[in-house]
Amino acid sequence: MPRPVLVLDLDGTVCLGDTPALLYATRVAALTDAPEALLETAQAFLGQRLPQSAPKTLMGAQDGYEAVKILGLAAGVTEEELSAAYVASRAEMSANPGDIHTPEGLVDLLAGIDAYRVILTNSPGSGLDEVLEHLGVRDVVDEVRTDALKPTRMTGHLDAFLDTVGAADTPEWLMSVGDIWRNDLAPAVERGCVAAYVDAFDRRQGPAHVRAGSFRDLYSAVLDWSNDPSSFLAAHPLKESVQC
Repeated sequence: MPRPVLVLDLDGTVCLGDTPALLYATRVAALTDAPEALLETAQAFLGQRLPQSAPKTLMGAQDGYEAVKILGLAAGVTEEELSAAYVASRAEMSANPGDIHTPEGLVDLLAGIDAYRVILTNSPGSGLDEVLEHLGVRDVVDEVRTDALKPTRMTGHLDAFLDTVGAADTPEWLMSVGDIWRNDLAPAVERGCVAAYVDAFDRRQGPAHVRAGSFRDLYSAVLDWSNDPSSFLAAHPLKESVQC
């Protein structure tokens, strides 16, 4: 019998708080002619209080990082500069974690679940151990994989995890939990895995087996799935906008 694999995104799923996006915004803003305006708009996005005058392109941003990227590109910041700003902001977060935290009860969930627990993130590895220690999750996950290049390489990661636990022919034994549908969930759906959508901004980008506005509201689904993945899949067919 294979062991279930729980694949968790980091930012917006395991790691909550505005600090990561604000550190990124601060570095991007410094590259523009109007840094205060960019920072104010980024803060408004994170607080879900964008004014009517905000760029319409922000309305579809999936998270704070994407919002900052949209603002930066509009202000003339290059892709290369954005990438460098992102890497620098991640390194800074290890020394300045600010308000980052896990969803309430997550450490207990991960400590008690019988599954191979993975954090899969596009973030660089530099400074991540300190961040995970600050969050309190370092000892309740089995593997951390950084620089994941989601969504491009997501299917390859899923295949590798399924092979690790001997579940290549039963993909429903892997659940992917994340807040960016195209990165975390679309490849899982295509592979036949279980998709749990943390849709904090109510974007409803695509189908999932379960969906909620917070990870906490998906805990019971995660537990039910881990106890019997096949029965869970049968009871939770893909739906476009189902909310737990």
